[in-house]
Amino acid sequence: MLKKIEFSPDDTLYIIGDVVDRGPCGIELLQEIMRTPNITLLLGNHELMMREYLSPDATEKQINRWNRNRNLPTLRGFQALSPSEQEKILEFVGNRPNSMELTVGNTRFYLVHGWPGDNTHDAVWGRPAGIDFPNPLPDRQLIVGHTPVSYLLCGADEKEEAYLRELEEAGNHVKILHAPGFIDIDCGCGYPFHSCALSCLRLDDMEEFYVPVYTSHMDEKEST
Repeated sequence: MLKKIEFSPDDTLYIIGDVVDRGPCGIELLQEIMRTPNITLLLGNHELMMREYLSPDATEKQINRWNRNRNLPTLRGFQALSPSEQEKILEFVGNRPNSMELTVGNTRFYLVHGWPGDNTHDAVWGRPAGIDFPNPLPDRQLIVGHTPVSYLLCGADEKEEAYLRELEEAGNHVKILHAPGFIDIDCGCGYPFHSCALSCLRLDDMEEFYVPVYTSHMDEKEST
């Protein structure tokens, strides 16, 4: 994606969470983001789960929650680090904002992983109830991730899988959803379908970029 958008030192990239647990290299992604001053990572629910799990005060519920969410590649990567590297990762993840406001041109944007909320949990775990769900911040263009576009279009059942397979058979992929009240950029790159994609939205002119992916590692289910 960085090659596709010709990412340069003059650009700023905002990542709306969930760079860990979505592949085998979550820790490496965090380290690359930490090294790159013009990349800003917002907190996603997976980074929050990681932070809670690795806290000395982690509860059994928090430990079980991250264990259920394909944490093994990230946990192994973290455990392979030196104590000082682990401390840097934890400090970085612990300082991630759960939302961000910025103005590009004449447009005010509000970026958040899940949905605008009064606390971190709601911001990273919240979801729009449907495509017509209203924007609670009408003076800002709301951009979210977390909820796959295919889920909003179909619901998380056989209809969603059938929709993704139809796109796959037609050689197409999921596109960014421009709903009346929000923009959803989660095109399902963590799903095991060729029709899913990593997406990027350029705020200067709203041009969309896609890298269709097939995440075969999702089929391994941490068996390796």
